[in-house]
Amino acid sequence: LKLPNIPTRIECFDISTFQGDKTVASMVVFENAVANKQRYRRFSMKTVDGQDDFASMNEVLMRRYTRAIEENDLPDMVLIDGGKGQLGVATTVLKDLGIEDLPSVGIAKSRSQESGTASPERFFIPGRSNAIILAQNSPVVLLLARIRDEAHRFAITYQRQKRSKGTLKTRLTEVPGVGPALAKKLLNTFGSIAKIKAVSLKSLETVPG
Repeated sequence: LKLPNIPTRIECFDISTFQGDKTVASMVVFENAVANKQRYRRFSMKTVDGQDDFASMNEVLMRRYTRAIEENDLPDMVLIDGGKGQLGVATTVLKDLGIEDLPSVGIAKSRSQESGTASPERFFIPGRSNAIILAQNSPVVLLLARIRDEAHRFAITYQRQKRSKGTLKTRLTEVPGVGPALAKKLLNTFGSIAKIKAVSLKSLETVPG
């Protein structure tokens, strides 16, 4: 991938949304080809409304690397889940922050073809228009695909948690007299909607409010 050095620490980003709602992002970190879960980060969008993967990626990378510069905590390589468009966003952010020398790579997910076989994993690097296709069973491809899949898993898990939490609170707050604060107390006390429905009135009255 024409990197200046073998990357010891790789940070990978993925965006996840559900029908344009509750868009989130994940950052996973691999050091010496091993996941360092203590360094994983999750992001909720602060400036993006609806589904806009490019704008979401811009926000997340700007937030992450503004802080990384302040803390002198830059990785050896940035891996972006996506093709030329997503990589272009990363390249612009890194340039705007004055760290354009930080290597960035895009990895495009395999796409099903009419023949029923999957297209190869494709890699994109700044300054090159066509994809780099490596031997699909090579350690490089297997490692980077595993990192990408882990970022995807982490983002999906967070996105589903936000959806589930939002649904539970909505169902509770539809009850007259139950607002977000009381809904949170009920869930913290009893654990689930089903358990809240099953308990006695006396038990419900033990919850403050």
